[in-house]
Amino acid sequence: MARQTQGRCPDCGAAVLVTLVRGKPGEIASHACGARYCEYERCRVKALMDEMVQFPTGEWYCPHHGLLLAARELVSLYRAEGDADWTAICEIIAELLPELVAKVEARERSRVSSRS
Repeated sequence: MARQTQGRCPDCGAAVLVTLVRGKPGEIASHACGARYCEYERCRVKALMDEMVQFPTGEWYCPHHGLLLAARELVSLYRAEGDADWTAICEIIAELLPELVAKVEARERSRVSSRS
């Protein structure tokens, strides 16, 4: 017999309804989870949305992989055949990089402070 109780989402920490059935893992009710997984291949980073970076195309990445992908895109746009696409380059620099750099720096600060 199933019973329902309040619990916490292991990903985002929100209070959620959990269905318990003896001998089975609890099932967490669907909710607006604030956690996201990095979509970079083989990356296992999971964090709250304010610690992750969402690209304009909708994918979520950890700051490390977001910065790597932004740098690759900048190099690709710069090395394109003919003239570089300076409009696209400027958009990445102005709209994406400031958030990425801030989140990478914040993550590094938290790592340093947790080691102390």
